[in-house]
Amino acid sequence: MVFGDVTRIKKSAPAALTDLAPQGKKNILPGGGWFTWKFDKKPVLGTLIVKVQVFSKDAKREMPYEITGECGMPSMREHDSGVKKFLLNKKGDYLLPLDVVMPGEWQVVIRVKKAGKEISSGRVRFNV
Repeated sequence: MVFGDVTRIKKSAPAALTDLAPQGKKNILPGGGWFTWKFDKKPVLGTLIVKVQVFSKDAKREMPYEITGECGMPSMREHDSGVKKFLLNKKGDYLLPLDVVMPGEWQVVIRVKKAGKEISSGRVRFNV
């Protein structure tokens, strides 16, 4: 049984998940811009903050993005944080606090959207 007019909504496919460049190094975005990421300190148990900065191809800071992150242990999905939005501070930095609750291998996934479309995604693996 069908109710009313059923229209298929075309969703854009998410960007392929790849390994991100090391901390502070450029991760290229479509159109020639880039972003960098870094931790506020060496990863240890407790709260860790990920900072993302986005730049245009002219090396000017850009802020028209929605950036989300997910954190967890690839071998133990019970500790996954779920998707969380990075918060934008006054300096134009995107910040996301992470809770690292036990030793082992962890992964952070960073997804960049512009105008509602995912344009980049990548992961960072680290050990505590």
